[in-house]
Amino acid sequence: MNTLKIEKIQSIIRKMNIDGWLFFDFRNSNDLALSILEIGESAHLTRRFFYFIPANGSPVKIVNAIEVHNLAHLPGTELKYASHTSLFEHLTSILKNVKCIAMEYSPLNAIPYVSKVDAGTIEFVKSFNVEIVSSADMITLLDAVWTDEQYNENIEVAIALTDIVKAAYRLIKEKIIAKETITELDVQKFILNEFDKRKYFTDHPPIVGVNENSANPHYSPTENEFKVINKGDFVLIDLWAKQNKPSGVWADITWNGFIGETIPEKYIKIFNIVSEARDAAFNLVAERMKNKEEIRGYEVDDASRNVIEKAGYGDYFIHRTGHSITTSLHGSGPHMDNFETRDERLLLPGTSFSIEPGIYISGDFGVRSEIDVFIHPDGRVEQTGGERQKELIAILA
Repeated sequence: MNTLKIEKIQSIIRKMNIDGWLFFDFRNSNDLALSILEIGESAHLTRRFFYFIPANGSPVKIVNAIEVHNLAHLPGTELKYASHTSLFEHLTSILKNVKCIAMEYSPLNAIPYVSKVDAGTIEFVKSFNVEIVSSADMITLLDAVWTDEQYNENIEVAIALTDIVKAAYRLIKEKIIAKETITELDVQKFILNEFDKRKYFTDHPPIVGVNENSANPHYSPTENEFKVINKGDFVLIDLWAKQNKPSGVWADITWNGFIGETIPEKYIKIFNIVSEARDAAFNLVAERMKNKEEIRGYEVDDASRNVIEKAGYGDYFIHRTGHSITTSLHGSGPHMDNFETRDERLLLPGTSFSIEPGIYISGDFGVRSEIDVFIHPDGRVEQTGGERQKELIAILA
């Protein structure tokens, strides 16, 4: 880790008006800390370590005497311990004038994605008369904020995904009109081929779900399990990709279509509810940012979920509204969630996330409409990429 990253972390600590950030790990228990501290997967971590970055001044590492090499790349004073007593003494020395620190902790485990430090360690650190706050928003500022380069590169991918999903529906139309067989797996392979042409990376094949398969949010066809697509079928396509480089950030969208010239009312009704829920969430974010007001992940979930609940389909919306998007598809920033968890993290400028409400009628069909959102540094809120789906596609029209 270089000094520039330390300086960035210290600026975040000062912005949060606390005294420091205390990182802790025991046997790979805190993957967030290991990522931030750039400790690789090959590190053999069998003992506890602490790494304290103060708001100002030099960091301090407390490391077991037989594992000093694991933190050798980190700047700062090295304090070696062997016994529990020496560990206690070192923590006493670095925390004696400290009042408030951040750790990977979430009160009441409200945000399990960042709750990585065990309760006993939290109690142990609190015994030094320090207040512990969650590092959740700090991690967002450190890891989830896009660079200008990432934003610019992402736009190309996001636009391409919309083009690809439309091309996939055109392929279905061509095959149906020609009375040729086409399956979910064929469409999936077509999309993957389009990714290859553009040299994009994806971590998993896209979702192509027909009828009852579209009602399973994580269904994906395989070589051994797929359906033939026929006239009169409902087809959901969810695809995601990024530039094939470590710094690439993801684009992730979901569209819906019906294999016919006209669309039955039952599909139109559900799609309209879902798209209204999607737009309600987006509009809330845009309004809050325009007015320079705070907004948290759970509030975005509430905005979309309320629309679906009022329409009488609350029991059919069985996942959170969206997820953080970074170099990881489900990133380290706040998720749009007051269902699976209560995500109280702030949505911050420079970050991105999906909005993807859905209604899933088991055994029949499911609708999900997904867009990606980016909050510019000036607070302007943008849906990245191509247009959002405003109405169902009548694929044979």
